[in-house]
Amino acid sequence: MRAERAFTLVELLVALAIFALLSAFAYRGLAVMLDSRDHLERDSRKWRDLALFVGRFERDVQAVLDRPAVGPSGTPQGPLSSLLDLGGTTATGLAVTRAGAALYANDLAAPQRVGYRLAEGRVERLAWPAVDAGPRAEVAAIPVLDDVRALAFRFLDRGYEWRREWAMPSAQGLPRAVEMTVELGSGEKVVRVVDIPR
Repeated sequence: MRAERAFTLVELLVALAIFALLSAFAYRGLAVMLDSRDHLERDSRKWRDLALFVGRFERDVQAVLDRPAVGPSGTPQGPLSSLLDLGGTTATGLAVTRAGAALYANDLAAPQRVGYRLAEGRVERLAWPAVDAGPRAEVAAIPVLDDVRALAFRFLDRGYEWRREWAMPSAQGLPRAVEMTVELGSGEKVVRVVDIPR
């Protein structure tokens, strides 16, 4: 009779231990790959959102109209201002009277009053119902960029000096350019200078 050869219990346990070690290494590699993919998606989303925000900001500033406005509190405002009239309260940021979009056949074709401010760690784009807002006009605030640590504006005057404030309508007219600085929650700082068309 031929003796049949089979795996012993020790050989089977060694094979199972090797398989368990290989599975643990494979799982760890898969977890690292998934974490890297999530990190790349978050970074991609962050930079995409920032690019969309900067593009919208540039379009708003470059479409500025040299037309004063009246805020909800009845205060006259310049075409471009570092003070936001929120109907009873004021805040710092940027408010712009901008030309409407001529391609539309609705309210968007008319001149608009829009603004930007930092509120609770995010940048909001403000929209007033009209350039000359009534006393009970409510400002619509739409979040456009999350996880922001700081938002600041500077204005280049006619004498080529940078100023932190550009407030009420006066003989100074429009600035030559607007500088926006955004500091993200992750520490990156983005500076954008937009010239004002004449």
